[in-house]
Amino acid sequence: MAEEFDEIDEFEDELDITLYADQAELLREVTSQLIEVIETGLRINGVFHLALTGGTLGSDLTRALVANWNAHPEMYQGLHIWWSDERFVNRASTEQNSSPVLNSVTNKNVTIHMVRASDEVENIEVAVEDYLAQLGETFMDLTILGLGPDGHIASLFPGAAHIDRLEKVIAITDSPKPPAIRATFTLSMINTSTLVWIIAAGASKADAVTKIIEGDLSIPASYIRAADHTRLIVDTDAFFTE
Repeated sequence: MAEEFDEIDEFEDELDITLYADQAELLREVTSQLIEVIETGLRINGVFHLALTGGTLGSDLTRALVANWNAHPEMYQGLHIWWSDERFVNRASTEQNSSPVLNSVTNKNVTIHMVRASDEVENIEVAVEDYLAQLGETFMDLTILGLGPDGHIASLFPGAAHIDRLEKVIAITDSPKPPAIRATFTLSMINTSTLVWIIAAGASKADAVTKIIEGDLSIPASYIRAADHTRLIVDTDAFFTE
């Protein structure tokens, strides 16, 4: 069963923390909650823009969502899928964050927006321009973010969070985590999302989770504040308090 921490330290209502027993429970519950939020948004507004994330947990979540979308072909008209960051590699590469979706979504009502791959355009700058053109004036209804052990989110790393960049998407050419070349949402873009959910599981994430809770601005994840509601969703191994 999840535990809710609505008020921790100075964050009070700014950060909603949900704790699950383990990664399996987290994945199961977050998938269910996501489906509910998406379906509610589509019912009310007729459109829903969702930004997904990579990493092991993010990819498992994506696969669970794809299974649901494919099982209900009559639903999800108006659902648009984006990624908060993408590796600039060959389209066939499994390193792409969009890899779990590529050739797996059969529900034609779901619209997929992908960053152009390295075998499709000349360079990362062209890929970013194309992604920006796809976005236009669009902002996310919900952005899902994974959390790196070093506190990075999307492709924004400690010491290279680009906190002053106001563009929606920027090129990264020297990522400390390979592959070096990527496209990423900026903090500005992420924080315009109506909702942001940061998900983390495992003991390797405990230090970063603690820094988020403490408001330690040495890590990019601590800068995340959605327009309406920000959640930090963790399992017990990733949750740590002194």
